[in-house]
Amino acid sequence: MNAAAALDQLRTKLEATFGKGMAVMILASASNAAGVSTIGITEADFIKLAEAVAADQRVIDMWGVAGAADAVTQWRQLV
Repeated sequence: MNAAAALDQLRTKLEATFGKGMAVMILASASNAAGVSTIGITEADFIKLAEAVAADQRVIDMWGVAGAADAVTQWRQLV
């Protein structure tokens, strides 16, 4: 799977848990924290973004540390 399709899956999972507005905010924060753009994202940048999403406190609060770690493991396997 390419990085853009993987990003769509990551976004869908966030939207299912947090709603569209909060998912956008989490992705924006993670993008800034990782120093990557979601436009024209590469596989390496996708992994950095996924790790930053999993490190976001809102994600940890909702999914727990283990749940966030499981999610990033799944996301890494997408690319």
